Amino acid sequence: MDGDVTSRRDPVLAAGAVLWREQPGAPDGRVEICLVHRPRYDDWSLPKGKLEAGESLLVCAAREVFEETGHQVTLGRPLPPQHYTVAGRPKTVRYWLAEADPHAAARLPDREIDEVVFLPAGEAVRRLSHERDAELVRAALRGPLRTTPLVLLRHAKAVPRATWPGPDIERPLAAEGSADLEPLGEALGTLGLGRVLSSDSVRCAETVRPFALKQGLVVELEPHLSEENLRVRHDHPAEAVIRSLLRDGPAVVCSHRPVLPLLFEAAGADPGDDLEPGEFAVLHHEHGHQVTVERHRPRGAGPPAVIDL
Repeated sequence: MDGDVTSRRDPVLAAGAVLWREQPGAPDGRVEICLVHRPRYDDWSLPKGKLEAGESLLVCAAREVFEETGHQVTLGRPLPPQHYTVAGRPKTVRYWLAEADPHAAARLPDREIDEVVFLPAGEAVRRLSHERDAELVRAALRGPLRTTPLVLLRHAKAVPRATWPGPDIERPLAAEGSADLEPLGEALGTLGLGRVLSSDSVRCAETVRPFALKQGLVVELEPHLSEENLRVRHDHPAEAVIRSLLRDGPAVVCSHRPVLPLLFEAAGADPGDDLEPGEFAVLHHEHGHQVTVERHRPRGAGPPAVIDL
């Protein structure tokens, strides 16, 4: 009985996106917003849905957008969360911006979603059935629609130093850390990352290699990102690596707990608390200027969460 009471008090977790595209034929960059009609509720809403068991919020958002609209998307910057009550139980919905897939086929209607439309932003705000969704669209339009992600990742859990007989740079991941690599890769796969950089320590390279292989990318080993090269504190070469990435496209950088504050500072972001093993921060920037930062906890470190710094 106690378990039932606790589960009913826990919030329902869901995720979705404000899906947008440039208005066809508009000369001034005006945009359209995607709305879905749910016949069960006879309402117009933004694409979203509940988290599945073991799923990350990022994966949930991308999956739900595809299931409800037919659009395969890359997630952009996070938007303010929604908190409300459904049937007496609290619900939290996390949203991201996502640009529409120009090659998406029309979605066939079914019992869950019987209509998918793109409307000019002002009209979309007026048609939405819930004011919380309308305010979310307004919030989305107040900032940049396109940003670039730079992911700073702490390597997954490694074999303890005390039990590893060899050089520390060769210390591998523990079984627990290896078990987190598939869900980690699925989450990173929603961000459209085009480069993978890693400390040359084995535990870092092992953390990102499965993701890189799945995406058809090469792991670029960078010795400046390792603990062994942290002796230089001023004008550390790793700072130049980060500044270069801020001028480049989407990338993930895997490094170590003592090195990560240096990388955050080089990117102009507050490092906040230390990242846990397997945890990552997504620094959304526009032409190198930080717009927002979100953190994603590894699987097994409490309920799935997005933490805005």
